[in-house]
Amino acid sequence: MNKILNLYLFRQLSFSSIGITLALTAAIWLTQSLRFLDLIINRGITLGTFIKFIFLLLPDLISIILPIGTLIGVLFVFNRLYVESEWVAFKALGLSHIRIALPAIFFGMLVVAFLYSINLYFLPLSFQKFKDLEHSFRKTTTAMLIQPGEFNTLRGITFYARQRQANGVLKGILIHDARDKEKEITINAEQGILLEMPEGARFVLVKGNRQGYDPKTGQPNLLSFNQYTLDVAPSDSDIKERHRKPHERFLNELLNPSETEDLLFANKLKAEAHQRLLMPFTVLGFILISLSLFQRGEYNRRGRVKRISLAIVLCVLLEAAMLGLVHLSEKLPLLTLIAYILCGSVCITAFFFLFERSAGRSMFEGNSS
Repeated sequence: MNKILNLYLFRQLSFSSIGITLALTAAIWLTQSLRFLDLIINRGITLGTFIKFIFLLLPDLISIILPIGTLIGVLFVFNRLYVESEWVAFKALGLSHIRIALPAIFFGMLVVAFLYSINLYFLPLSFQKFKDLEHSFRKTTTAMLIQPGEFNTLRGITFYARQRQANGVLKGILIHDARDKEKEITINAEQGILLEMPEGARFVLVKGNRQGYDPKTGQPNLLSFNQYTLDVAPSDSDIKERHRKPHERFLNELLNPSETEDLLFANKLKAEAHQRLLMPFTVLGFILISLSLFQRGEYNRRGRVKRISLAIVLCVLLEAAMLGLVHLSEKLPLLTLIAYILCGSVCITAFFFLFERSAGRSMFEGNSS
């Protein structure tokens, strides 16, 4: 009987929590992916690259939405037990409060373990690949970043093109090169193309003129050309290795920052590490808070709305307190310890509340008849 009950409750909790999480993730994922459509429509990236972009968002979304989905799933399942009087049947079989809660606690521990796998491995890995892909895209698709009919500034050069054809040829080109303030030039060309070379981007222009100014003589310089090339040297940010942000780093990198990092950034790295270690445990806190509230008081269908509302409020307060303490620990590292104590004390207190009514008066007195 115990095995059947465990399997029944675990299956109900799994289907509800996972289903809600998938639905919320899909909805938010689709809204987030819409902002990348501009990369396909106007910036010319391939569909495969677009799919990589949006799939690399999934670990971050799941790490945020799964705790919420688990909370909603637990509240939904136990509320249904109340509504359909299954709770009465379980108690009639002599099952204690903690016995009914065990499948949910076990499910919460599995969710915590899954969140740790995301936070400690898949999340930084996906962020790294996302930022590397974004950085590579910005470096190697310069031509696609130039929007026809708009003035675009690229590495000290202001560029305008009236039209861009499907093959990448630009029409009606105007360029102002202000990289050297003493030798600024303006170029007009009927057409041209922007190529990516190993040493940097290069404009190849056809049929136009170059206008400059000689500061020594005070005379303008005018050059007409049939073909003209203008090299765009890579910027310093492209040459040096990209500095990885806290959310792109693995746990060992966060807890052991290099000596070259300043104190403020080192504290930010450690705060990110503690956030990844702490936040999965809020799922267990959510489940224990919800279960302890459902166990309290007499069996009363009319009182379940208040219990659900109170459970949601307490879980939101717990989440807000944990995030607030972790973020403030960037300036006051001692708050990290308070966050651990708060999380542990909430889980332990809520767990012991599951035993509160089991030794006393039956929850069916006065209402089950």
